[in-house]
Amino acid sequence: MYTQNTPVHVRLWHRGFWALAFANLLLAMSVFLFLPILPYWLGQHFGFSASRVALLFVIHAVGVFLLGPRCSMLVQRYRRNIVCAISIFLTSLASFALYYLCKFNPALLASLDTPTVYLIIAAIQLVGSMFYGLSQMVLSGTLIIDVCESFQRTEANHSAAWFGRLGLALGPIVTILVSPRFGVETVLLVSSACGLLAMLLVILTDFPFRAPEDNLKAFSTDRFFLTNGIWLFVNFMMIMIAVGIVVVNHQDMRFFVLMLGGFLISLLSQKFVFANAELKSEILSALVLIIGALLLMIFRDSDVASLAAALLTGVGVGVSATRFLLFFIKLSPHCKRGTSQSTFFLTWQSGLALGAALGIVTGQSGSGYVVALAFVVAALIMYHFFTHTWYMNNKSR
Repeated sequence: MYTQNTPVHVRLWHRGFWALAFANLLLAMSVFLFLPILPYWLGQHFGFSASRVALLFVIHAVGVFLLGPRCSMLVQRYRRNIVCAISIFLTSLASFALYYLCKFNPALLASLDTPTVYLIIAAIQLVGSMFYGLSQMVLSGTLIIDVCESFQRTEANHSAAWFGRLGLALGPIVTILVSPRFGVETVLLVSSACGLLAMLLVILTDFPFRAPEDNLKAFSTDRFFLTNGIWLFVNFMMIMIAVGIVVVNHQDMRFFVLMLGGFLISLLSQKFVFANAELKSEILSALVLIIGALLLMIFRDSDVASLAAALLTGVGVGVSATRFLLFFIKLSPHCKRGTSQSTFFLTWQSGLALGAALGIVTGQSGSGYVVALAFVVAALIMYHFFTHTWYMNNKSR
């Protein structure tokens, strides 16, 4: 009989977990909405050069790290769901601020010179990225763990991460549907709305009380960065940079629909293809698929090749991201599970942003895909000859 005055969930997929999983999806979509359209709209609408637009993505890649050292202190001193909700609200407010300026006060932006407008947008980007990073670290590294029992936590992390992963395809699909009918500015409003819905889901979820530690540190790597996972960070970062280069240079909805299909195939492959396979084969197979996709993009200029590449990219990203997430979990001690989730998110998000920056600078030319190919080949070599052995020698469980 359960006698504690805290929720006990025998099943993982209860109402609270569903709410947080969808919050993760909406929060991811609120950022990935910008990938297919915004880089080029910023150049056309404000006259920013490609390098300046790319720098905005670099700011995002850096910004998601900035509040990480304060994450542990914040979630222990204050109610962790409130910390997450406020962070999501401020992220949404950043998107809404840009929407308001572009839609209802364009005269103000028109009266300013280009460098000043760029500084305003860069400041909005930095604030939004900082609080987006904090909200995702609290959500994936603390709240999702809090609503499930200890024996369910690996499954919970795996499942919730998939909801965020699907946002990489669903976000651009929504943008491509919305922008031709309602204008690119409306995408900013949709991003803000996705964030507010995610905030509502977090607020409406019940969480057990957790007493804070006796000695709170103002700055800490706890719930922020798994320092002993640096080689996993570097290896996975290479893959995500390559993926960022690819996705930012596609505006065809069919590409993202087939990428979504690739994600679903990779989910099935976990059960039917890699269930009893050698551990190393999973990531190596995923990287070979991404290499195949890039070779199609480089050497075959046709719709069929592009769509096949989208499917292969989805499968490769889905399989490799799933396995790297489990590697981060198994590398960390039990008390550092939340830190492993934050580290995975930071690698995923900053890698995509840096890749998008490179993709914008190189443009929609074969040179960008060649750069992406170099990153994936380097990641494959590093994993095969170093990272896998290092991980097997250092994993905690």
